[in-house]
Amino acid sequence: PNPWCVCERSRTPRIMTCTSRDLGIAIASVLATLLYVRLDVGGMPRTVLGRPKARGERAFLLIVTLHFPEPSRSAALLEAWRAAADYCIEREPFLYAYEVAQSDKDPRNYTILERYRSKHDYLGAHRKSSAFAAFRPQMRAMQKEGAVLVGGSSYVETGIGFT
Repeated sequence: PNPWCVCERSRTPRIMTCTSRDLGIAIASVLATLLYVRLDVGGMPRTVLGRPKARGERAFLLIVTLHFPEPSRSAALLEAWRAAADYCIEREPFLYAYEVAQSDKDPRNYTILERYRSKHDYLGAHRKSSAFAAFRPQMRAMQKEGAVLVGGSSYVETGIGFT
């Protein structure tokens, strides 16, 4: 009998006994707790949503601006974006963020943020995807007819801040 074990009581109330299985579970539990504390609590800070903040990823970014002279024309492109996002969240683990945001000052203006592990991932797998093949021609057609004005640029993160 191990007097330090608290698994099940023997007939003597002050002495506790454990099986080797119980002892193994207790040790595994302690190790898991220590690992959790080290990796989760002792790691990077978290957002209020519980997501870990990260530094130094040096991701490749695309920041695209969209202006719709006629606000009602945005709905079709946003629906196409949703279909692309649904594809990307499931099939592109190298894509860290893929979001479109509407201006809080002018509802005709949107910004697209795409954040990739590398430029290679964007130029390779993403641009060859069926989602890109479906979305890009729709946006290009709207550009040609003047329904959307597109601008923007690409960047590589410095790693100074965090995400």
